[in-house]
Amino acid sequence: MDLLDAIRQDVLKQKHEEAVNFFSKVYDFRQFIIATSPAADVSATVKMCCLSSERLRANNGTRVTVIDAAQHGVFDSTQEALHDLTAGKRKAYIAQITVWDSKVKKGVANRPNLIFHPGALYEFRQIDGVGFFADIPIGRVQFEADNVKIVELLPPSNKRKAAHGSFKKNAKARGKTKAKESTSSQDTEPDDEPEDDEPEDDGGDGGEDDVSMDSETKMEEAVVAARTRSNNPLVV
Repeated sequence: MDLLDAIRQDVLKQKHEEAVNFFSKVYDFRQFIIATSPAADVSATVKMCCLSSERLRANNGTRVTVIDAAQHGVFDSTQEALHDLTAGKRKAYIAQITVWDSKVKKGVANRPNLIFHPGALYEFRQIDGVGFFADIPIGRVQFEADNVKIVELLPPSNKRKAAHGSFKKNAKARGKTKAKESTSSQDTEPDDEPEDDEPEDDGGDGGEDDVSMDSETKMEEAVVAARTRSNNPLVV
């Protein structure tokens, strides 16, 4: 029980660290490292915007360069401004998180590694190994199959605008299509009425002609029969 209690205490401590050591600004993350010199097992959470990403030389992970979360809405302008700075001056505005690839397990299908999009807003949880490398704040996190440690909170702002614009275009197109369908249905309704009346007119005319022809034929036959009886002499 002593061992189990110790593990539970460490779990509670870890959750407390993740909640307290939460950073959305590079400056705050940097000051935390300077002030506390955290041990390698201290956990932290970073919610920041992806500036760029690159695969490690050993091809076993991805290094993600991040900036303040508040720059998500003005990412393009911030990216251009950072490119104008020298590499040394740029260090004050960036941090780097190393995401190790998921471990290969026999008999278990491996989940594809994440693709980080510049301009997207991410939250990295359970980061350890927090410190400095070449005067840049760093941390590391292990990508796992269930992936509860890395979450994309918002896509790049330019993609959101493009999706919103395409939604408006589709709505307008659907409205125009419905208007055309209603107009075409109104145009086709008068054409259907004569087609329904034509069979009735043809049937009525044919019936009257047949009756008149039958009556004339019977009258002619009666006249001929009367003449034939008058011309024949009586036999005594």
